Amino acid sequence: MNKSYLALKEGLTQKSVYPLKGSMTIGRRSENDITVLDWTVSRSHARISYRKDEWLIEDLGSSNGILFGGQRVASRALQPGDTFEIGAATFAFIEEQTLPEARQLSETIEVFESIVSHQPLLMKHYRAKDEFANLRETLLSSPIMRSLSDTEFSDVEALLNLHLYDADKLVIREGDQGRSIYIILDGRVKVFTSDYDGKEFELASLEASQFFGEISLLTGKPRSCSVATWQETLLGEISYISMCKLMTRCPDVKEVMLEYCRECMEDSKRRRAEAGIHDRRSEPRLNERLLVRFTVSPDASLPEEMIRHTYKATTSDISVSGAQLEVMGPAMSSFRPGCQFRIEFELPPLWGRVQTIGAARKVIPGEHTTQLGIEFSGTTKEDKQKLEEFIYGESHLTD
Repeated sequence: MNKSYLALKEGLTQKSVYPLKGSMTIGRRSENDITVLDWTVSRSHARISYRKDEWLIEDLGSSNGILFGGQRVASRALQPGDTFEIGAATFAFIEEQTLPEARQLSETIEVFESIVSHQPLLMKHYRAKDEFANLRETLLSSPIMRSLSDTEFSDVEALLNLHLYDADKLVIREGDQGRSIYIILDGRVKVFTSDYDGKEFELASLEASQFFGEISLLTGKPRSCSVATWQETLLGEISYISMCKLMTRCPDVKEVMLEYCRECMEDSKRRRAEAGIHDRRSEPRLNERLLVRFTVSPDASLPEEMIRHTYKATTSDISVSGAQLEVMGPAMSSFRPGCQFRIEFELPPLWGRVQTIGAARKVIPGEHTTQLGIEFSGTTKEDKQKLEEFIYGESHLTD
């Protein structure tokens, strides 16, 4: 009996393995079975399905296609060892000979040996049979798994995507789109937020069998906080689609999710208040790097040459009502709160350029860059719609 996987060898996440079962979609939207958070990836980019005794990858009318050896293909049958690119992500197709009685989780972990370039202690640790059993027990002891029958648990286990992260690596970022759930199988993570000056505040520390991501899954909003690893960590990810099916079949799972979601939101609100952190904007925002050009409106406090100059910057944070810009050069510290700017943002090709007028609300000088907190005051209806569609991950254009 052969078991097939897609392995993400490098790119936007750490080493990852996706067990293949039935028909699966790959794309930017969180509703896909495999989500790739990259704006060069279309919302629904590709489908992989099993037909006539072989796995087939096919393009779903994406903007940038599926590349095999640099050549774009509309569809192709996959052979063991094949690699292909979707956006910045490089996938490998792996087929393993397994025994019918073998456990899915242990099978999937073994595949990591094909994609990890070194032999970390984690993988050596799991090679022992009893450690596989302990790992499965950790998954079973997670609060959202406890009420499942053996059959239901096996179904979830077979669809579990695995991600191996090194220490001090970002897993999800506040403001990102995403609706999947992560269960910690081994290791430890920190949950944190940042204030307007970029200072981090820890909200929680989570260990094996605990989970995160439930707020975005249940509310549909972008990630409400960031999560990073304290140490080398193995995570099991359940996609949005799989979680919806699971909650429909097992109402107890949904009740657990709702309870944890309420507790998490209340605890986060309390900790943010204690630290003096408040949401900067009510609508979703993205920690997205965009190219920006801007000029300064006439201002008596600034030298003439600064007013005539066109500046280049990048965004570190953007919403419909404002953005945070990173500008190179020591002279940028001459800007002060209240300065007026004419700004042009370079969005990805699906949306194009957006122009607006904004005022500086914060100026934070650094060693090499200056952070400008900008509040928009003159965005046209059309450009505001583009910005909303970009931030929410939607577009009126076909991609």
